[in-house]
Amino acid sequence: MKKLADMPRAEIYELLQRVTDDNIFEARERLIALLNMPDASEKTEKLETEFREFFCGYESLAFWLEGYEENPLDGLDLHTPFAKKLKRQLDYIHANRTTTLEERMCRRMTGGYMASDSMPAKKITELPSEEFCGLIRALVTKDIFTVRPRISALLKRKPSRKQLGEAFREFFVAYELLELALEAYHYDPDEGLELRPEISAKIDQSIAEVEAGTADLISLEEVAKAFGVKLIGHPSSIY
Repeated sequence: MKKLADMPRAEIYELLQRVTDDNIFEARERLIALLNMPDASEKTEKLETEFREFFCGYESLAFWLEGYEENPLDGLDLHTPFAKKLKRQLDYIHANRTTTLEERMCRRMTGGYMASDSMPAKKITELPSEEFCGLIRALVTKDIFTVRPRISALLKRKPSRKQLGEAFREFFVAYELLELALEAYHYDPDEGLELRPEISAKIDQSIAEVEAGTADLISLEEVAKAFGVKLIGHPSSIY
């Protein structure tokens, strides 16, 4: 887990460049274009395909941002308009969030849920067309999409570390607002995708090798250590 105070200027700059160049922003523009299309029989199918790209972009953002553990308000003058805005947003997030970071990470990494995390009542792939479009409209208007162009412009102007720090805080809170909007829904971007025969054959071969005891396996602990991830609980608590 990283703290903003420990990150050098160059690292914050590089991270902001990476997250503001994420595929989610291009997918968002394509979703808006589709929403503005005249009603057509293929519109819903195209929205479903593009939403998968959008959601995968969100997961990519999470990969880079979920390791940040510092309170975005730490070190700020809480009397400034900037800090007051962030505080209002954070208060809203904390008042409405129902999952822990570990539960959200489990959803993203495994597509499943921890024993402590109940499956959301709404499944995105089963939403009526009108409700699905309404969800997309709500998501594409989130703060992260207005924050991003300001940060992109800032990165072109040799910003100070203070400016970069504030930009990161603003982007991070905007990301958490997007994450909160998705929290009440179940969605697996791989659901419904066909597996190519050659990939399916490799999976079957791997399973056979594991069952025969001939597979070269790597323990979960080794993987976690390699990626700097702290294991939470026991694997049996995930289903």
